[in-house]
Amino acid sequence: MKWLVVVAVLLATLAPSAAAQQQQERRPWLWQCAQIGRLDAQWTCYVRTLLADIDNAGNPAAELPKIDRRARESGTALESMCHPLMHEVGRRYGAEHHVTLADLMDYIPRSNDPTCSAGFGMGLVMYLGPQIILTGGRSALEQCMQLPTRYRSYTCVHSIGHALMRGYHGRLRQTVVACRKLGAQAPDCAQGAFHDYWISLRGADGTVRRANGASPRFLCNGHLWYVRPCWYRYFVESSLAPVIDSPQAIRKACAALRGLQRYGCVSAAALSIPENPFEQTRVCARLARDAAACLRGVAVQGLERSPAQQLALFRMCTRMPRGETGDCRRWFGRTLALVTDGRFRCPDRACSAGAALIREPFVTFS
Repeated sequence: MKWLVVVAVLLATLAPSAAAQQQQERRPWLWQCAQIGRLDAQWTCYVRTLLADIDNAGNPAAELPKIDRRARESGTALESMCHPLMHEVGRRYGAEHHVTLADLMDYIPRSNDPTCSAGFGMGLVMYLGPQIILTGGRSALEQCMQLPTRYRSYTCVHSIGHALMRGYHGRLRQTVVACRKLGAQAPDCAQGAFHDYWISLRGADGTVRRANGASPRFLCNGHLWYVRPCWYRYFVESSLAPVIDSPQAIRKACAALRGLQRYGCVSAAALSIPENPFEQTRVCARLARDAAACLRGVAVQGLERSPAQQLALFRMCTRMPRGETGDCRRWFGRTLALVTDGRFRCPDRACSAGAALIREPFVTFS
């Protein structure tokens, strides 16, 4: 009987440990950060733990695709936060490991994922700003265009605009002039520069906060050459921008604008619609002559892992106003080819014509 008592005592002792282990297994990845209530403290926790994870792995190019998967499976806000979080993580990693332009390709994540991987790659390029300005971005552009997928090269070119802004200490005109000298990909570099400008109005993402900012109606009127790239991130980044949740809101935000100014404003407003790509496209379908501009703000990259949803989105082009269906098919063919690395199978000629332009600058894309 004594041995039965001993076994019972041992089981009672081990039971809490087993229960604790089971509870631990149910916790999402990086739960210790997810449970923090204060957003600034939560952000700091994520940055610290993600950086430690990448350091311990020793190979960011291979580790970031794993982090993409873990973030998706966590069921927490980490997935939606991961891209901007990784901007800071990438900058810190670059500084800690003394990354240079010469060895940048050794660190760029081997993934097309638009969340964690894309954010980390952008952060690395931002860190390299002081090196990138030595050639005005040309050496970085050569590296970007050698990346194995068009989505990764596009993201890298966009990052050059951010990096030049950091290297030139926020001087927008000087940065845009440098982008203009980069040839065909100049508009995508410029979009990164303007994006950095709008971020700096609130001092976010490692920028130095600007005391005063220009209105997009002035800044994007063409005197800095790139109208649509200038507008594109305004509504998403500006704390003063109106909430965009309907066709009426887009029309009001872009009232009295004409030509490229209106096109750029509508695209930018559509980008800020707080819904999925399907709802964004439904809003665009109700915008008559502004539908094509609106489609440039649809978050196609959110469907990167779902072929069935990609095709469903493409089929929504039939909802576009008369005369806009072909443009819709070309644009979705082009952007779906981008985010799937050419795996999206175009069902018609207009789609294929768009996909054939995948090497051209996108001008407005997330």
